[in-house]
Amino acid sequence: MQRADASASTALRPYIKAHYHFQFLSAAFRFGLFEILERDPGLTVKDIALRLGLNEQPARILLLGCTATGLLHKDGDGYHNTALTRPLAENLDQAPAAYIPWESQGIYRAIGWFAEALDQDSNVGLQREIPGTAPTLYGRLAENPELESAFHTMMGSVSQLVAEEIAERIDLSGHRHLLDVGGGTAINAANLARKWPHLRITIGDLPSIAALAEEKVEDMGLADRVDAVSLDAFHEEFPSGPDAVLFAHFLEIWSADRIRDLLARAARQLPVGGGLFVVTPYQNDEETGPERSAYLSAYFHTIASGEGMVYTPKEYEQWFTEAGFEPTQRVLLGPDAVAICGRKI
Repeated sequence: MQRADASASTALRPYIKAHYHFQFLSAAFRFGLFEILERDPGLTVKDIALRLGLNEQPARILLLGCTATGLLHKDGDGYHNTALTRPLAENLDQAPAAYIPWESQGIYRAIGWFAEALDQDSNVGLQREIPGTAPTLYGRLAENPELESAFHTMMGSVSQLVAEEIAERIDLSGHRHLLDVGGGTAINAANLARKWPHLRITIGDLPSIAALAEEKVEDMGLADRVDAVSLDAFHEEFPSGPDAVLFAHFLEIWSADRIRDLLARAARQLPVGGGLFVVTPYQNDEETGPERSAYLSAYFHTIASGEGMVYTPKEYEQWFTEAGFEPTQRVLLGPDAVAICGRKI
């Protein structure tokens, strides 16, 4: 029995101690350690402490943590980046570097309220850890400029990666005008406009976001085919005219009832044969993974909205049918996103 307990303890250690791993990573990134070692590999403790503006013992503790967890390796008295951390030394506004400030500032403390969020069926983490009065994270970002900047940097890097695949993998050849609901600052729209030169695209988003999208569209020289309009998706009817609607990384934030409402709004405006495209993180129909679907579900429930999660394609297809759409195709986008496609019947 003792041997089994010891084995379980060893196996569970990565879960029990994961918070330390992130703190070593986050602190090193915040101090610029990976950038310094990429420029000057082999620096000693004394050199690094001086560069980081730390006393020597705190620097030793940070270096011990980074070395013990595989973020750095030590050769003699000198420290070096590893394959894990070299990508964190440049392109700080792109993945994976862009994730770290957001995880540190926006998620780490708030996700500690996960159990309470489950118990109260509410986004307790947001309420306890992120200042402001808005009921969702997206409303509070405007009240926290540093956090808002970290969020948009992270989302921009994620959206760019997925947007390229959306443009390549979703067939829009049979449509002439796409409404991109919650389309943000035109990342998806720009990629789709370049891929499908016949397509007109309208971005529907909150007024401040729509204004930013208009500026970006103008800067990219796409204003003749891409426009942005103010749209409160939950309280206003969608604009008439488009023959296809895209929801990209938007529906999973909300409850099943809200999703049904949004799909019904799309159905009311689309003609027969109109296209519906939902791009969302992927959870398999067996509800066993992948891991990212679990992470994001905990985040949506504990912090972002208090009501969303990563739903299965089977659930979306059922909601499509209820709203008057025929599901036509699932398209996997990388290892952890999916496009569910349909047409109005």
